[in-house]
Amino acid sequence: MIDVSVPLLSHDYTHLHLRDVMGRRGLIVIGVGKAGERGFQMLYRFSDICDRLEERGVNVIFVYQKESARHVLDPTSLLGARYRQKPFLFLDDDGQFFVGPPHPRSLRAVYFDREMKRLDTTEIALGNERWDPLLRAFLAQVIAGSMH
Repeated sequence: MIDVSVPLLSHDYTHLHLRDVMGRRGLIVIGVGKAGERGFQMLYRFSDICDRLEERGVNVIFVYQKESARHVLDPTSLLGARYRQKPFLFLDDDGQFFVGPPHPRSLRAVYFDREMKRLDTTEIALGNERWDPLLRAFLAQVIAGSMH
């Protein structure tokens, strides 16, 4: 799936590990396949539910493959990430983070607990017109689980 020991390049060009961006109750990593939506689009589209997760102690990050640098390091995405004032957009700039990367035009979301144990995973095709509600349902399920 992913190598949790590989550092990722953040929007401010620092290398961070997943533990560096872990919330007090976990972390959701959303791997964006080639030809996925740009970083600023993902930040905008999912800001409401990401804020709700963060309030419950679960951080959410979007990770792009090395080949998709133009989707996450473009000026608009960088501005959106700076506006959020926390690292949300990352690039696998060494090409080592994804072990079996997400398929082109797809997302892979992985929910980890504080000990980096995988709690849940989903893969969603972006060609499916229902991809947005499918990802929201995955994120909402994490919110529901964090309320117990």
